[in-house]
Amino acid sequence: MHLSNKMIKSILAGGLLLAATQVWAGGAWVPEPGKGSIQWGYSRKTGHQIWDDQGNGFIKKNAAGKLPTLHDFRYGILSGEVGLHKRVSGTFLFTYLWGFEGAKPNQEENFGFSDAWLGAKFQVKNGTWPQALRASWRTPFMYDQQGPYQRHLYSVKHDAANLAKLEAGQTVADTVSFVMNNPEWRGILRNDLAFLYSVSHSFHRFPGWMSLEAGYNFRQGGPSDDIPVNFELGYTFKVKSYTPHLKLSGNLVKSVGNNSKSDPHDRFNFPASIPFDFNDASMFRGGLSLLWPVDNWFLEVGYNQWLWGRGAFQYKEPFFGITRNL
Repeated sequence: MHLSNKMIKSILAGGLLLAATQVWAGGAWVPEPGKGSIQWGYSRKTGHQIWDDQGNGFIKKNAAGKLPTLHDFRYGILSGEVGLHKRVSGTFLFTYLWGFEGAKPNQEENFGFSDAWLGAKFQVKNGTWPQALRASWRTPFMYDQQGPYQRHLYSVKHDAANLAKLEAGQTVADTVSFVMNNPEWRGILRNDLAFLYSVSHSFHRFPGWMSLEAGYNFRQGGPSDDIPVNFELGYTFKVKSYTPHLKLSGNLVKSVGNNSKSDPHDRFNFPASIPFDFNDASMFRGGLSLLWPVDNWFLEVGYNQWLWGRGAFQYKEPFFGITRNL
């Protein structure tokens, strides 16, 4: 299958769909008012291979056909959940990106705030199988700029010689110079609103737990709506006086294929002649992590791997986090 440069760029951007895990905030359990947790974390997503619209993998090379085009996205994360009322909590996740994209040694760099998620959770049912309804709003307000999307920002100015000519009434051409890479390429740029339902359970035959969450994500602009599914399975074991946890997780984003025509404000704005792009991407990520409790703190170290996708980038992502129970 032949891929144009614009098609390549759209797929390269696909990793932003799972730029950071949406707030998974304790499954269907809801903290008491004033209780909860806050987490500081860091992850590094890297990759150079892409899935096309048929799920086939290939490596994108630079213009010389030698070096692979790389993504190196390093995220600082602040997230948490706080009980607001009986059976009601608020959730948040803010991300900061140190982004590198392109073929080495000439990668583009873009550092600054990326997408943020704000939400609320209501516990529908308590007991051994608690259930909860969660709303999550993804917003680009930390990096959004006015006007249509442009990948690079330029300034138009006149040098001293041209200014002298202008003062003399002569017509001169503007001088255009590069200023910076647009902050808007750090995220999806548009808003999402997801409604999800979760069910959780603490096992009795062995010390562990499970949570399953699924819902529907309404997306603004050209990107297709999607169906998110999140799953985690935990196991607790003993190491002397400590009780660490081993956690297996999975995150699916499945496009429903209703992507609309992009407008100039969309982050991924490509002509209709492209048979597929990021606006209709799907992917699945698996993860494994170790959580180690120390008093009211948890230390977490783990690894995520993108295992399946269509119109998406393949990533590997080591991460760590420090959680404080409130």
